[in-house]
Amino acid sequence: MKLIKAIVPYTYKGGINFKHQPYEAWENLGGEIAYPHYPHRIFHGIAYRYELPALWKSCKEVRLRFVQPVSIKFDTFPDYMFYEIIPFIWDCWPKYYEQTCRWLQRHQVRTAIFTSSQTAERMQERFPKMNIMFCPEGINTIEYHEGKALETRTNKLYEIGQGNRCFLKTHYAKDYERLSELPIKGLLPTKQSYIDALCNAQITVTFPRCDLMPEETGDIETLTQRYWEAMLTRSVIVGRAPKELTDLIGYNPVIDIDRRDPIGQIEDILAHIRDYQPLVDKNRQVALEKGGWEMRMKKVVRWLTSCGYECSIIQ
Repeated sequence: MKLIKAIVPYTYKGGINFKHQPYEAWENLGGEIAYPHYPHRIFHGIAYRYELPALWKSCKEVRLRFVQPVSIKFDTFPDYMFYEIIPFIWDCWPKYYEQTCRWLQRHQVRTAIFTSSQTAERMQERFPKMNIMFCPEGINTIEYHEGKALETRTNKLYEIGQGNRCFLKTHYAKDYERLSELPIKGLLPTKQSYIDALCNAQITVTFPRCDLMPEETGDIETLTQRYWEAMLTRSVIVGRAPKELTDLIGYNPVIDIDRRDPIGQIEDILAHIRDYQPLVDKNRQVALEKGGWEMRMKKVVRWLTSCGYECSIIQ
């Protein structure tokens, strides 16, 4: 029975990315970790594009690596040469599907975890003998405070996660001027300023990425932490909820956007913002109960143990 050890995701320029959160949950739960051996910066390009040959594989240990297909060679370096890899995979969009399959075959991966249920299903069809788990994306709930009551917030609208791809402005430009008096926040310089803006927003607009970038995601609809962020900070979410979210929590926390008159809909919600306080209070409580990574990692550990691996985490 092989012991699983996790490797911390690479920290680029002192920043933290979403892949750190499940790793930190693993570490906080007492999971075994191993020292990372990422290459020096001048060799990053080589590690991204090329792979070294496998030399020998440990019979005692396996490495849990948190990866994206676009950087899977770098994300698993150099452990793919010496250990069995269990990849925990985000963003396996259709354009990366075949190259991800080739990587899984090349490294004889027998166990993998995907944050997309559709991708997990397709991979299981492709590799019927592989152990494959779907683990919906989570969030570090402690980082997000609840903010003030809706009626006392000064930021009316926030288009969450869109950046320059402002949904309302792009698709409803003719009516967009009606929102000219509403403060609409864009990208913010720090994570804390981003969280503070969400906590002061009455409405956030967010959609699954497949609605906004179908050229990248194809038909893959998946839950992202943007929904957890909006739920935890108690703003009214307008847009569309992914099925993974509604299946997980048992209801729809999002106000479906009225595509015929989204501007009028938003203005009506703002005019009756106090009526939505019970919904956002419920959303936060459910996110606290079901959004955290530690709960997910406990389920991952139980599943990995059932697959025949050894984990040091107490289940």
